[in-house]
Amino acid sequence: MTTEKVLLSAFVAVEGAHAFSAFCPSLFTIKTFADSEEKKRAVRIGYIPATAFAIGMGIIVSLLIKSKLPLVIAVGTSLFMVATYEVAMR
Repeated sequence: MTTEKVLLSAFVAVEGAHAFSAFCPSLFTIKTFADSEEKKRAVRIGYIPATAFAIGMGIIVSLLIKSKLPLVIAVGTSLFMVATYEVAMR
């Protein structure tokens, strides 16, 4: 595994997390205002485009550099972000 592949995979992880911050409210906002099932559902709807963006980017970068690592990182980042948001809504 080359340094470039690891670095590009790290960029995929960071941009995947940024996608979640673009499509979902901040953790502070969720903890403060997601106090009903309707509001929690609205937050969860943001998971769809955020996850699609992150995994789509992982697929594209994986194909370009011929490595599965960016896709694996994108899936892991998406799972981590969804879990983090779910914990914030408890």
